[in-house]
Amino acid sequence: MGSSQDNCVMISQEQFSNSLASGKHWIAIDGCVYDVSCWCQAHPGGKLVLLHSAGRDVSEAFEAYHPHWVRQRLPAFKVGQLESEPSRSYPTTADQHLSQLTQCASPASQGKEPSHDVPSASSSPNAQDNKADVEMINGEAQQSRQQNLTAADRLKRVQSALEAQGLFHTSAAFYVKLAACCAACLACSIWCTMQQHIVPGALLLGLFWQQVAFVGHDAGHNAVAHSSKYDGYIGLVVNACIGIGPSWWKVTHNVHHLVVNSLDCDPDIQFMPLLAISPRFFHPVFSRYHNAVLHFDAAASRLIPYQHFTFIPLLMLAKFGLYLQSVKQLTQGQCYINRTCETCTQIFFFAWNGVLLGCVQGWLPRLQLLLISHATFFVLHLQICLSHFSQPTFEGLPEENQDWVTTQVKGTMNWSCPVWLDWFHGGLQFQIEHHLFPALPRHNLRKASLLVHPLCRDLGLHYHSPSFFGAIQETLATLRKSALAARQFNASRSFQAFTDSKAWEVITTAG
Repeated sequence: MGSSQDNCVMISQEQFSNSLASGKHWIAIDGCVYDVSCWCQAHPGGKLVLLHSAGRDVSEAFEAYHPHWVRQRLPAFKVGQLESEPSRSYPTTADQHLSQLTQCASPASQGKEPSHDVPSASSSPNAQDNKADVEMINGEAQQSRQQNLTAADRLKRVQSALEAQGLFHTSAAFYVKLAACCAACLACSIWCTMQQHIVPGALLLGLFWQQVAFVGHDAGHNAVAHSSKYDGYIGLVVNACIGIGPSWWKVTHNVHHLVVNSLDCDPDIQFMPLLAISPRFFHPVFSRYHNAVLHFDAAASRLIPYQHFTFIPLLMLAKFGLYLQSVKQLTQGQCYINRTCETCTQIFFFAWNGVLLGCVQGWLPRLQLLLISHATFFVLHLQICLSHFSQPTFEGLPEENQDWVTTQVKGTMNWSCPVWLDWFHGGLQFQIEHHLFPALPRHNLRKASLLVHPLCRDLGLHYHSPSFFGAIQETLATLRKSALAARQFNASRSFQAFTDSKAWEVITTAG
């Protein structure tokens, strides 16, 4: 804990960066250094988030993830002031802007015209208001260039504009309607199942799970009630409905947001030996999340070369894996919601699903209900994968001189869809906006995109937003490229094994 005397201590950049080596977990927020060593275990977002943040400036990440009142607790952890260093500024000339835009474009977009599919002001229900918003943010962008502001300053301006428009406020009517639709979907599923209409019952059950999972995602980011306590209660209800534990989700998902598309840190792209989105996985990678080495073993050498064919079938079975992960977190990991309550909701999920299966006559129809409902849930897994799989990857933590906006935008992509399909994608179609402002309610993400797109353009960042099917094509192309590289890697490794063998020695000696 800090004291008033500590507040006057000046800490050098070198001392701050090396704090982790000395066993201290120091983080910097707005020029102040805080020791969070004693807070890691109790951190609501998981301890890994703080461990990855040690010795780093997390001002923008802190602002994105925490309500304003949390700042009132920071002085208790303060140990001093961080010596200032030159801020990163951005180009103001057209040539520099074009150069940086080319460098930041994703590999999938090289050689193609950049995609900037965002909702137009005229297509919005509040066309005049949105047009004014766009004009306002474009005016601020021009002013920002003149003032040579940093990306963090520009992001704060966008956040202030979002707050001024009240976009961080949740619409209770939105979630009431959504709850009613989910209840109707479940009721129809149960009725169809009771009437032995297995296929429609299973499809509706899978749709129900998908829609409730979106609510769990919202609550996990405190984007519904904007309270960790009440959003935690919502998470428990979601767990009772879909069987995916909120504690497992918090541990995994918050790390993903912090280090999006890091090969060794981001658990959302670590699926060895089933999938490899980068040839880097052909060599041992130490996962900082799993605390284990990911090997390109015998199973991977057989599965990865055909991953663009097995991708969708694997997604159809993925929900079973989430059950195992949730139970493992409950029994072996740390719970960020009351363990007893989370265990009860997990058991309740398996109980009501068991009863529903028991209402089906015959083992074959029961198996159909089980498999079709879980296979339908693949849509959600697909939507999650589309957001990141085809985007650039890196190793380790984001570079110290790379700002929060760049890290999030480079590893994330949107996909365009009409307004009437927003319910189907659950806000995942606006991943760029969501990663920049995780606590923003999803029903306001479309409006936020009108401000985020100009921000990316002004910073020279590629705002990638193809169509939904275009995003699927890009993801499959990424998997296919890695699969073909795996075949070449296998061939070269086989040849190397042959040249190292006794047979090769005999041949070369005889020659």
